Amino acid sequence: MFEKTNKIIRIGASELHYSIIPWDSEYLKNTTIEIEHVAVSTISTLKKLMNQLKKNHKLKKGDLLVTKIPLTEFTKIHLLYQAGFYYIEQAITLDIDLSSWNPKAFHFPNGNKYQIIPAGVSDKTAIRRIAQSTFTADRYHLDPNIPKERADYRYAKWIENSFQNKDSFYKFVDAKNTTLGFFIVNETKDYAEFRLGGLDASQKGKGLGKMMYHHMYQVLKEKKYPSITSVISLNNIQVLNVYMYLACAKFAHPLIVLHCMI
Repeated sequence: MFEKTNKIIRIGASELHYSIIPWDSEYLKNTTIEIEHVAVSTISTLKKLMNQLKKNHKLKKGDLLVTKIPLTEFTKIHLLYQAGFYYIEQAITLDIDLSSWNPKAFHFPNGNKYQIIPAGVSDKTAIRRIAQSTFTADRYHLDPNIPKERADYRYAKWIENSFQNKDSFYKFVDAKNTTLGFFIVNETKDYAEFRLGGLDASQKGKGLGKMMYHHMYQVLKEKKYPSITSVISLNNIQVLNVYMYLACAKFAHPLIVLHCMI
């Protein structure tokens, strides 16, 4: 599978830490680089660091730089804007305390007609279809410089490759065993991490989103996980409202996500 390699460019006391993101580079058909840390005080030095980065990797038109900066680092954000970065979204981390969460505090009419069950390779096509119908406001689709077909392809390949690694796949099904939604979960020994989750766009507005997350919480609680963590865009208001409804979620680590298309 793909692996990131961390690198550093230095000019005097200033530094730029970065990694090439191999999966996004393949799926978006470019070179995508995440700038993980920048220690710089002037725009001229930042531009020199970025020029050296472009030279080192022979970056060309269509290649993408990505960075995620804490909202409190306003000076750094301003410098990045001056260097050609532009706003895409804000994201936060959610920590859900399953140990204090009570599934019986919620009632869903006909809730027993739906369930979360493990998904297999035979479900790949249905899950990929749901993902492509659901994920239209993520940062890759929001960036006007990234063609829609490449953003769509990125999700399709992400799902396909997730079946080949250690992530757990679950599907949300009705009484006819029709797949209406899915979750990709990284299950560690200490906690569960929601990597991706989506409800079929045709099923939205029926209250099924709350039920789907409730059932997923319950499955993980029964597996004795004390908590769930997830990183979510503030653009995703519907799912944020679901987390608020189900309670026991704490918000932390707000970030601003910036892109710079070469």
